[in-house]
Amino acid sequence: MTLPIASRVAIAALVGLVLAGCAASDDGSARFLVAPGQYVIYNCPQLADAARAIGARQRELEGLMAKAGVDSAGRFVSGIAYRPEYLQLRGQMTELRKEAAEKRCRFIPGLDMPGDKTSDSVVR
Repeated sequence: MTLPIASRVAIAALVGLVLAGCAASDDGSARFLVAPGQYVIYNCPQLADAARAIGARQRELEGLMAKAGVDSAGRFVSGIAYRPEYLQLRGQMTELRKEAAEKRCRFIPGLDMPGDKTSDSVVR
């Protein structure tokens, strides 16, 4: 039994959308998961505290993803369990950086905060 042409086109379009979502950049996904202007009401010390907390959680997730990434099943489970939160944290850190720059804070979260050097190598 063959499917009607309209059904085949709909399935092909759905598959294309799913594959396009897989190919989306991490930065684009991270921006999608975070509300713009989330940190507008924060002052510089509050931005620094939030950046430290986010950086610590990012490092924790990177460690968990690295530990799980030894085989394909581990990478799959890691992608489902940890990646969405990791991308959300990356988006939050981007928003923190923007807000810190706009408020001319003396630090740039993730750039000059010791111990907040997150890497993309674990995620890719």
